Amino acid sequence: MLNIAHRGFKGAYPENTMLAYEKAVEIGADGIEFDVHLTKDGELVIIHDESLDRTTDGKGLVKDKTLHELKKLNASKGSLTSEVQTIPTLREYFDFAKNKDIITNIELKTSIITYEGIEKKVYDLIKEYDMKDKIIISSFNHNSLIRMKEIDREIKCGVLESSRLYKPWEYVKNLGMEYFHPLNFTINKEIAEKFSENNIGLNIWFGISDYDFGECLEFNPTGLITDFPDRIKEIIAKKI
Repeated sequence: MLNIAHRGFKGAYPENTMLAYEKAVEIGADGIEFDVHLTKDGELVIIHDESLDRTTDGKGLVKDKTLHELKKLNASKGSLTSEVQTIPTLREYFDFAKNKDIITNIELKTSIITYEGIEKKVYDLIKEYDMKDKIIISSFNHNSLIRMKEIDREIKCGVLESSRLYKPWEYVKNLGMEYFHPLNFTINKEIAEKFSENNIGLNIWFGISDYDFGECLEFNPTGLITDFPDRIKEIIAKKI
């Protein structure tokens, strides 16, 4: 079972910062999940929200700012324990991850804002760094996943979902995707078994509430995507 750090080690460090990614690797995470947007000048940057207000000292939308403007912001807003962090670019992350034995889950944030051509830009950078075998592309906008598959059928994709789909294994199979990324409380043992029968990976993610992650072990998931890779490491160790 993969221990995937949600927005890096979000439970202890400012989310979607290089510090959070570094600490996730230090703690022994198998993978890192994060969110990608496009700047006004077409650069790929990592931040969760479409808006800058929650996680930075900036205001407005990511899409309306240049990379130069975004790099002036503090991306560790509210943190009392870390030094000032900047918004990372996808290139900066790849420079960090390229020689590490970790899986990278890139979420394309195209559900609210249509970032024209973001799929090709992300794919081209993946190819440049020769990291295709270490990448999972996910999105709540399943059209983005289809566009990624049209670029390269071999790139692995995960269908992100927070609702209770009817026969979700059939939906994911029909889309031709390798993974399903459901919110934890939408999954039960029967659904998990159907995904296993159809050879579709199951990477379960969690919201902001404090969950007992061990309850999901009976589903035999491919991975757990959480804010606390340290806790998941302990759970996996006990299971072994």
